[in-house]
Amino acid sequence: MTIKRRMFISHILMICIPFVLSVLFSIGIRFVIMKIYGNGNGRLYNNEIFHEAKGELLNIGSRFTEDVPKPDSGDLKIMAGDLQNQFRNYNVFFAVYENGAWLMPPPRENKPLFDAALSEAGNHLVSFDTTAAYIQDAGTAKIMAVSYDYHLNDDIHVGYVLAAGILSFWIMILLILGTNFFLTRGMIKNISVPLNMLSFGVEQIQNNNLGFRLEYKNSDEFFPVCGAFNKMTERLEAMAAEHDKYEENRRELLAGISHDLRTPLTSIKAYLEGIEKEIASTREKREKYIAVIRNKTGDMEHIISQLFLFSKLDLNDFPLSLKNLDMGLFIRDLVSELADDYAGRGLAIALSETPRNAFVSIDPILFHNVVTNILENSVSYKAAERGCIEIRAGIAGAVVEIRLADDGPGVSKESLEKLFDVFYRADPSRNTGGSRPGESQGHYPGSGLGLAISQKIVNRMGGSINAELPGRGLAIVISVPLVNGETACKF
Repeated sequence: MTIKRRMFISHILMICIPFVLSVLFSIGIRFVIMKIYGNGNGRLYNNEIFHEAKGELLNIGSRFTEDVPKPDSGDLKIMAGDLQNQFRNYNVFFAVYENGAWLMPPPRENKPLFDAALSEAGNHLVSFDTTAAYIQDAGTAKIMAVSYDYHLNDDIHVGYVLAAGILSFWIMILLILGTNFFLTRGMIKNISVPLNMLSFGVEQIQNNNLGFRLEYKNSDEFFPVCGAFNKMTERLEAMAAEHDKYEENRRELLAGISHDLRTPLTSIKAYLEGIEKEIASTREKREKYIAVIRNKTGDMEHIISQLFLFSKLDLNDFPLSLKNLDMGLFIRDLVSELADDYAGRGLAIALSETPRNAFVSIDPILFHNVVTNILENSVSYKAAERGCIEIRAGIAGAVVEIRLADDGPGVSKESLEKLFDVFYRADPSRNTGGSRPGESQGHYPGSGLGLAISQKIVNRMGGSINAELPGRGLAIVISVPLVNGETACKF
């Protein structure tokens, strides 16, 4: 239930509950007053009881007048006794008077009032203070109904009613205040509990507890807020993990670059000292030393160039020169260009299959770099003196897949997802000599950036790259989207 609906229901209850309770309380007060004022007999008031007795006398008197003009005294006493039994539980009494004497006297004497009542002819009511007497003629006799608790002005009744009204008013005020207090307290609790949860969650985030999640199950306005908070913490946790990974990669990058630059620098320094100290005493040795220095300088230049390219790609500050090319034709030309060079270095390139008219939008120079990085890894990791890599290209839905699978030693399953990390070493024992995935070996020492750069280039072109274990060796699969999602046919 939403908080808005709860507030609406609470407002209705704030009105209805005090009203209903006040009505019930008023009915209870009236019942108590009736009990007190009616001497506990449950009838409305003694005045009304007295008037009921008066009505009974009227009926009896008219019957005697019409049927029996001169009723028997014994019959009058019997009838008066029956009436007394009928009103036995009430403060009303009956008496019979005939020929100057009481045939059935009242229980308490009030001579002035009774003499005044008996002295007048006909049916009449006489009252004084709290005593009332009603005289009904019955032939020559008179039947009298007497009440000793008769209130002509009903001041006591008015006082009871006024007191009950005032008490009911204050009870109603207290009920309204009490109802509002408890309902408002409930509404505040419905709001304060989730607010406290959110406040506690913010404190957990401030304390770097990014794994904290709110557990809120009520279907109200705070449910989507808590859901958004959990999504925010998930995002923050992912960003923190990404930042930690970035920092780790940065440290590995610095360490790797320092190592890979120090190796050729050490060689350059050693050969220069050999020349200075005339260790290279012959012309042939000096030329050999100079050639080594030149190669090591080229190695350093390559490492710095790779680092520069990686930094530009990482910052999205490297412009792409995209062209729509037939991927099958591009792969065939690329293999023709590189096959002889890599065959001389012990790696045979076998092109088994390519698509036709499979146009993609790529930067040919950077894509050339991607393929070269993969081939350099295969050269570095060939299991024997001569190795082989098979290149196969084909259509898979709306993308072109280029699969490069070598026959090297491969890597462990745990290393597959980390091959594209900067300076990741699949084999920790191979920290020198260029034996690390992602390095460009052969002509250049490994920079540790080859596959990382390849991934960034392919991603910038809207494609993807991943590694697989085909059973023997390692396979790198590159996927590039077709232009406008066009399909192609194979040879």
